[in-house]
Amino acid sequence: MNGLVCALLGVVEAAGPGTAAGRARDLTVSWLRWNYAGDILEDASLPRLLSRAADAGYRTLLVQGYGHILTEHAGPAGGKSVSAFDALAAWAAGKDMILAGTPDRCLLVDLTRWQAAGRPDPAALSPMPFGAALSPHLLDLGADMGGAGPFLAFLADMGAKGERGVFVLNYENYADVEDPSPDFPRPLARLYCVAAGLKPNRILETHDFTANSRILFFDYSQHALDFRRRLDEGWDGRDYPAYLRREFARGGDTHFYLWPGVTPGQMDWVEMERLWQGELSRWGGADRFADHWQRYRTIGRDYLRCNILEPAALLDRIEDRPGSAIWWSNAFCTIYSALHHGLSGKRRLYEEWIETLARRAPSLLLYGADHANMSVNGMNAAEYHAAYHRAGGDPLAARHLYRRSLRF
Repeated sequence: MNGLVCALLGVVEAAGPGTAAGRARDLTVSWLRWNYAGDILEDASLPRLLSRAADAGYRTLLVQGYGHILTEHAGPAGGKSVSAFDALAAWAAGKDMILAGTPDRCLLVDLTRWQAAGRPDPAALSPMPFGAALSPHLLDLGADMGGAGPFLAFLADMGAKGERGVFVLNYENYADVEDPSPDFPRPLARLYCVAAGLKPNRILETHDFTANSRILFFDYSQHALDFRRRLDEGWDGRDYPAYLRREFARGGDTHFYLWPGVTPGQMDWVEMERLWQGELSRWGGADRFADHWQRYRTIGRDYLRCNILEPAALLDRIEDRPGSAIWWSNAFCTIYSALHHGLSGKRRLYEEWIETLARRAPSLLLYGADHANMSVNGMNAAEYHAAYHRAGGDPLAARHLYRRSLRF
C-alpha cells in the first residue's frame, strides 16, 4: 500500500522487560517487520496517532495494539505466497470507508478520507469489519498475552524445527548481490555465508571467483550443512527438482522450508519446476548455471556449525582479507530469534556482531538484514558500523543503509 505507515497503540512505559505487555509489544513489532521496513509510530492515543500520520503526509495508517499479529505466509522468492499487507491492500481496494477493523486491536485508516471529513474523533466512527477474507492474516494474542498459548506453542515448534531446518530455495531475492559495489576488489577471495538455497552461488558468480576463492558455510542447523555438503559433492548442477526428489526420499526428521500447503511427502512438483525455471532464468539458462556449478565445485569449501546469535566460532574464522564478503540473510530477525530474544535482546546481539566485524575485518563486504529486518548491503563492515550508529538502532525506526532493499 503506497503512503502507508504502521503504528502501535499502547502505553510503552507499561510494556517493560519481563512484562506480558512487553512481550506482546515485542512480538507485534517482530512480525510487522517481516514485510514493513518503514518507521513505526507509537502512542497511547488513537487520535494523536491519526494526526501524527496525517501531518507527516501519509495516506494510510495501520494501527495495532500490543499483542496483535500480522501472520506471515512465507515462501521462496518468486512463489505464490501472499503477505498480510498484500491481502489488506486487496481487501481495501475500492472500499468507501475511513476506518476498518477492530478498535484498540487492529485498525486500517484511510487518512485522506479522514482529513476530508474534517478529522473527526475516531471514537465517533464505526469501523467497517474486516471479515473472513482477512482472518488467515490476522491474529490477536491479547495485550496481556491471554490468548497466546497456541501461538507460543507454534513458536517453540518452529524454533525446534529451525535447528534441523533446510532452505532448498531462498525466500529472499538476489537484487542486493546482482550489482556489487564498484570499489569491491574482485575476484572474491573469501565468502562466508549461511547454508541456505543457491544465493551463495549467485554471490560467487556476480562478484567473480577463481579456483583460489574459498567459501565457508555456517549455520545453526547441522541438517542444513549436511544437505549443502551432499549437494556440493553429489549434484551435477542440472535438474534440481530431480535431486530434491531423492533428498526428500531420504526421510528423517529434517524440516524443509518450502511454502504453505506442501511438505516433502505432499509436494507440488509443478510449482517446484516453475520455481526452478525461474532460478535458471536469473542465470541466463540451464547451461550457464551448470557451467557455474562445475567451476564452483573446484573451489575450497568449509562447513561450520555455528549459531550467529552466539558467533564466536565463526568470528574466529573470519579474516581481514581484501575481496571478502559475508551473507547472513536475516538471521537476527527470524522466528528463532523472536522466540529466544525480545527487541532489546536482538538489538544488543546485533550491535555486538557488527562492532566485532568492524574491528576484525573492516573491509568485509556485508549482505544481510539487521535486528529489525532492515536490508544491509553496499557497505563494508567499517562503513556500515559507523553509518548504523549515526542512524541509531531503534527497532521502530527505519534505516536506509543499503543499495537495494529486500523483503526477507
